[in-house]
Amino acid sequence: MSGFPAPSENISDQPQTPGDVSRIAQVLIILLAAVLHYVALGNAKPLQSANDRSRWSTVWSLVERGTFQIDEIRQRPGWDTIDLVRVDGHYYSTKPPLLTSIVAGITWCVQRITGWNLIDHLQSLTFAVLLIVNVIPFIVSLLVWVAILNRVSDQSWTRLIGLTMASFGTLQSPFLMTLNNHTVAATSLTFALYALLRILDEQENCPRWVYGLCGIASAWGVVNELPAALFFVFALFLSFRKSARLTLIYFVPAAAIPLVGLLITNVIATGSWKPTYADYGTEKYRFVVDGIPSYWMNPQGIDRNLDSPWAYFWHCIIGHHGIFSLSPIALLALAGWCRFGASSVASSSQPSQEASSDSHNGPRRDLTALRTLLSVGLLTTVVVIAFYMTRTQNYNYGGVSCGLRWAIWLIPLWILATSPVLDLWGRIRPLRFVTLLLLSVSIYSAWEPIDNPWRHPWLFQWMEARGWINYSEPRVKLERPLWTWFESIPQLEADESGWIEFTSLQPGLPAKRIRLTSRLASTSTPSGMRTLEIRESGGVLGSTERVRNLLINPEKFHRGDSPAEFLMWTDRKVTAVEQQEDLAFVRGLPRKVGYDARVVRYLKTPLRPEALRCVQAAAHVSYSETDQSEPLIYRCDTWLSREVPFGVAQVEFRISDTRGVILFQERWTVSNCYPKVPPFDPATVIQPEMTR
Repeated sequence: MSGFPAPSENISDQPQTPGDVSRIAQVLIILLAAVLHYVALGNAKPLQSANDRSRWSTVWSLVERGTFQIDEIRQRPGWDTIDLVRVDGHYYSTKPPLLTSIVAGITWCVQRITGWNLIDHLQSLTFAVLLIVNVIPFIVSLLVWVAILNRVSDQSWTRLIGLTMASFGTLQSPFLMTLNNHTVAATSLTFALYALLRILDEQENCPRWVYGLCGIASAWGVVNELPAALFFVFALFLSFRKSARLTLIYFVPAAAIPLVGLLITNVIATGSWKPTYADYGTEKYRFVVDGIPSYWMNPQGIDRNLDSPWAYFWHCIIGHHGIFSLSPIALLALAGWCRFGASSVASSSQPSQEASSDSHNGPRRDLTALRTLLSVGLLTTVVVIAFYMTRTQNYNYGGVSCGLRWAIWLIPLWILATSPVLDLWGRIRPLRFVTLLLLSVSIYSAWEPIDNPWRHPWLFQWMEARGWINYSEPRVKLERPLWTWFESIPQLEADESGWIEFTSLQPGLPAKRIRLTSRLASTSTPSGMRTLEIRESGGVLGSTERVRNLLINPEKFHRGDSPAEFLMWTDRKVTAVEQQEDLAFVRGLPRKVGYDARVVRYLKTPLRPEALRCVQAAAHVSYSETDQSEPLIYRCDTWLSREVPFGVAQVEFRISDTRGVILFQERWTVSNCYPKVPPFDPATVIQPEMTR
């Protein structure tokens, strides 16, 4: 062919006949893939993200309560999710219900056999279910890839590299470790491709059951990835053109099984035939319950939709989530589409020593079917990417994940498209090296996040570390320097006192209480001074109370001065040690350190049914009692809210060693106060408290 050297020019040894050695290599690749994915699944933690928690919550509800409502299970620590909607006062997953219903049935069977449940045996049970749902079908699909590659290529190089790519070099691998729809759709598309190849092969009298396989596999892809409907239409058209009778008798009824199942489960789950995520942006996603807004009223991080259409397209193709940057082996698919015309296919289909000597695989197949499917793959990929470019309100790259989740189901089309290029490049030693280099980067992108696909790609992290990209939520800033764990001093009328009471509950110990009271100081003190009374009770000491009084200059406090500047001691008998104790108390730390505001949090308290909107701030310091002792890390987290006296609703103190081992931890949460907390104002949900 023009542009490529003749077989005698700068060409490596001719491809070996794919006899026993090639078949043994294929078996070893699949066995290695099975072992590595099995081990990876065993090491993966369950409930890694809101996405799979949404699905597992529905599975638990179906198995244990017989309902799609996830109200109960989301209250359990570690099970809550942002991927939910609220309908008629109940919560439902946003994920299509058919796959979840099937997984619930598998979970129920495993539970009955093993006696496990999703609460007490979460790791073991999810491992067994994901092995059945994800890993085993994936390994079977690799056997199907052997059959596909044997049909489209007569070269051992192409067959082995293609199988290696399918086994280790795609983002299917990390997502096999979690409950999701993307890998399920990709696996089903592999079966559909195999069936279509056989249906379209002019040299084969295709069995009838292949039409049924093509119908159910392509339709199963649709119910897990709605954009796969385009491929389903292509498959239906091509099958009908080959044999209208077999398509109507076998393809259509088989395809109806998953499609009807999706509609039925969707109606049962939500009362509507529409998928739940079709309501994105409506009140089903955007709601406020008990003063807490849904996540989608104020998305965070990469979900904030910051990129322009061109920037989004760039990063989807060759940027931090790029198809070609993370999986550069896909560049061969692009080359395959560019060369899939008559010349490239003719070159690939020229008889070779391998074809003539490979008695096991028989004569070279007619590659008209391959050309057709390459056209389908190209058109499907272009349309799907164009579709997601129009979804401007969802420019989030699939959320926090190791790649473009919505493109994973297209992977089989890309692998197939590499075969003509692998046939050509396999004959040229330098291009073999380039192929292996591209494959190596792709394998790294797939296996670097193998323990948890719900994190940003390595390229994203690399670019973020260098300041090239920034999708983080801007930190809330405080209006003034804050050196104390409480944000304000109540200043009421002369005859009134403002106070707040905190309660600390620790397992196995009596409740402890602390009350802060602010009142106008006596006339013997400088004008405007306030007395801060600290009253501690409860704990192991029972009813014993400890009371101390501090004198505070509120003007200096609210100006942002340090505790050493706004605290005063009028008692001449106070010792330096007592003064340091008082300073440590108001700071929350043994040394002076400023607090940094971090994120907005919503805190449920006994003060009212609705949550308080808080700004979480924190400070930490390394401190040792003596020069000889090992320093310890003191940390204080405070939840600031201007709706309560002293401007704080919760505070947590923690001490740990330099290795991160927690030595002491105590959390105080507001339980009562005066003045009382005002009634809930919906405006506080969307308006910042401290400052922007």
